[in-house]
Amino acid sequence: MLDDLKEIIAIDSVYSTPEKNAPFGKKARQALDWFLNKSKSYGFETGELDGYCGWAEIGSGERLIGVLCHLDVVPAGDGWTYPPYSMTVDGGRIYGRGVADDKGALVACMHAMKSIADSGEKLNGRLRIIVGCNEENGSACMKHYAKYGEIPAASIVPDADFPIINSEKGIISYLVKIPLDGFFKENISAFSGGIKSNVVADRASMTIKKGSPLCAYLKKLSPTDERLFKVSPIAEALITDGHDFKDFSICDENGNIVIEAAGIAGHAMDPEKGDNAIWKLFCILNAVGKAFPSQVAESVFENVCSPMCCEKIGFGCCDEQSGDTTCNLGLAYIDNECLTLDLNIRIPISCDKNSIEKLLAKKLPEGTKIEEYMYSPNLFIDKNAPLVKTLLKVYADCTGNDTYCLHTGGGTYAKELPGAVAFGPTFPDTVTNLHNTDESLPVAEFEKLFDIYRAAMLALDKAAL
Repeated sequence: MLDDLKEIIAIDSVYSTPEKNAPFGKKARQALDWFLNKSKSYGFETGELDGYCGWAEIGSGERLIGVLCHLDVVPAGDGWTYPPYSMTVDGGRIYGRGVADDKGALVACMHAMKSIADSGEKLNGRLRIIVGCNEENGSACMKHYAKYGEIPAASIVPDADFPIINSEKGIISYLVKIPLDGFFKENISAFSGGIKSNVVADRASMTIKKGSPLCAYLKKLSPTDERLFKVSPIAEALITDGHDFKDFSICDENGNIVIEAAGIAGHAMDPEKGDNAIWKLFCILNAVGKAFPSQVAESVFENVCSPMCCEKIGFGCCDEQSGDTTCNLGLAYIDNECLTLDLNIRIPISCDKNSIEKLLAKKLPEGTKIEEYMYSPNLFIDKNAPLVKTLLKVYADCTGNDTYCLHTGGGTYAKELPGAVAFGPTFPDTVTNLHNTDESLPVAEFEKLFDIYRAAMLALDKAAL
């Protein structure tokens, strides 16, 4: 299992330019080919659909049980202790991009299915592992499978948490384009932060124009070095917002002042667990706001750069079935006379999706254009459904742990096919650093996945669903 995991981790399967028979780029295609070739070597029947997705199965008969995994990963980013695409085992943990999301679970499921095939145990139907290559960018892969592939009677999705996820929030991504005001046009020549909508931004930078009023003001406050962040009014603003001086750097590039901020990456489903670097730059712009008023900077800072942004804008809500609303400012950049923000919002069942865009528009400057470019609806499966009860019993039998249902802000393939539910692979209280540096999984838990998913496949094959 570790040998196979090392091979697939080595493939940097981040989305890239589409090519023929590789709709999500060469690396995603390479990962798909690895899965298909490895599955054939294990004696599975295999197939693919136009490079979007592939499958491997054992057994015979009409009834099909699915296991839905994904091969793509988010970008690695900087600051890793271990090489992200060269799997490392250290201190009882496995490190590498995709170990927890979702390549570790895939490998465990492949070996679980191989073990069932090798055992000669009689199945009532077929077991099929279905893999996609675009889960991190909208799941076009599984949408393609839903349209052209065989739909299983029931499916598990090992891409979340144990004991089981029976409720997933809705996910909306907006591109918010705010026309630059006079302050930005006169003073800021470049602004960029973040790597993806669904990742908390851990890097951001802005360039202040040589000879601009803001450039002269900052040089008057302090020399162009780290001392700037410790003088008034900037120091007071950073301290008030809880930022650390060491997270900022500054340099003079041919008279331009370049300020960079460092944060902590994280998954957009739990943005509070990260530390958004974009917020930190807007904190500085807000600090100089008395001397250099900017409606754009003020509105973004006040409404978007806050853990309470959902409540400030007016769409914050919470319910027992699915939790509370969250919002992640994943990307920010200046382009074509606009400041563009990429917002990734996770909404509970009780949230009125149709009101969000209007509420955003009210809080941002006139002329702002808001484009919804991705929407994934909520998913809720009753805790008494046979699929849920069967998997909870498997988890209890394999671990001896208590069972209960969870809700998540993460979106999985469970939303893409009927009769699917997220089941593992992360155990309670295990820290995996999803979408962050040093993504990892304990070796013992990786090995335990084999037992759980083997038992789950056999239980679902026999269950009355």
